[in-house]
Amino acid sequence: MNNELNLYHKILFLELRPWANREFSEAKYKELLNAVKKEDFAFQPLYELSFLKPLSNKRRYYHALIENEATRYLNTIYSIFVGAYNDQEKYFWSHDTLSKVMAQKLTETAARISEHNYFLSTLTNPLEKNQADTNTLDEIYILQLLKFQLIRIYLELQTIFNGYLKDDAYTEAELNEIYFKEPIPNESFLVPAKKINKPVPASQVTAKPDEVQFKVRAFDFRSEKKGILPYTDIIQDPSRFSRFEEQLFAEKLIDEDYDFKNEHGQIQELAASFHVLIKKGYFHKFKFPGKVPIKPLDIRKFLDHRYNSNTDKQFRTWANNPDKLASFIDGKYWLDNIPTS
Repeated sequence: MNNELNLYHKILFLELRPWANREFSEAKYKELLNAVKKEDFAFQPLYELSFLKPLSNKRRYYHALIENEATRYLNTIYSIFVGAYNDQEKYFWSHDTLSKVMAQKLTETAARISEHNYFLSTLTNPLEKNQADTNTLDEIYILQLLKFQLIRIYLELQTIFNGYLKDDAYTEAELNEIYFKEPIPNESFLVPAKKINKPVPASQVTAKPDEVQFKVRAFDFRSEKKGILPYTDIIQDPSRFSRFEEQLFAEKLIDEDYDFKNEHGQIQELAASFHVLIKKGYFHKFKFPGKVPIKPLDIRKFLDHRYNSNTDKQFRTWANNPDKLASFIDGKYWLDNIPTS
């Protein structure tokens, strides 16, 4: 399981450092922005960040990256917490995530801000703002956005791990004092999150007494098996993947226990759905640490283990005959319309 903030690390130290790409044009950043896929929450958050409006394509691009990473990360930690086997594991993840991963990232961000003098006052004080060039203002915006997003993530995590915290919970002002020591804005950029408007999951649909209800499980529930990657290492967006699994149930391919029904012709349909998910980016491309590539074989094994199925032969048959697979998908409306986001 991976509770690292790898994209934020890239912004602070690697190829996404905003001051390292000053030669990129606004047109280039618009192109990059258009390629960013929005992440959706798998649960109802408490806060959202209402930061200064991004007024350039560079700012809009980094705004999308930073916000998406926050959503992805909180979804991952939520899945880890829900899927924890016992209280001991929950205490472990609480300590490891808050006291190690988050504390390190807050410290690193504060150091970058101090090193480059990327203070919020330069954006909000007209005199200081007029004395700074466009590149510097963009870079200050990005680092300050990252700072407040990290504070927001920390506060959300404290709520997720409520009851399993090693120390007393911190407030926004206390986190700012501990890590950044910058003046606190007169009005917080953190506001209550809007209620998420998304399709009602099958598990919440009112059913007749004799109807079987499907319960979403955005975590690993089978016994561990050698060679099978964990849910949080392989699933890109738990909310999107859960909607797919609800569709599997609606199409009567799996039952309420997530077991494949294996009725006539269903093995072709299930294997085809695996290929559609891979093509539409439902899975991570790498496993961390080590950036180990996640291969289609790893994905097929994960899904077969999850649904107690064996699509090995049919999965390879489809892979070796893409034209026939495309024709099969065209004939199945639900497969052809599996969403990309």
